Amino acid sequence: MGLLATYVVTVLIGQSIAVSIGVLVDRYHSAAVSVPVSLALYFLMFWLAWRIAVRITEPRSPSDRQP
Repeated sequence: MGLLATYVVTVLIGQSIAVSIGVLVDRYHSAAVSVPVSLALYFLMFWLAWRIAVRITEPRSPSDRQP
């Protein structure tokens, strides 16, 4: 359950960053440039959020724990 919750939070944060970048690209360049950038970032964030969520929630080995 913790992995899923972490994934949802990281997706929300990542997608808000992707939307912000897409808006900035649209503002300073054309819409023709911002659409592919936004679309690429949209799908990239799902993959990246999963990787981050797995890394955050992975169990630590006994040697990594502090006494």
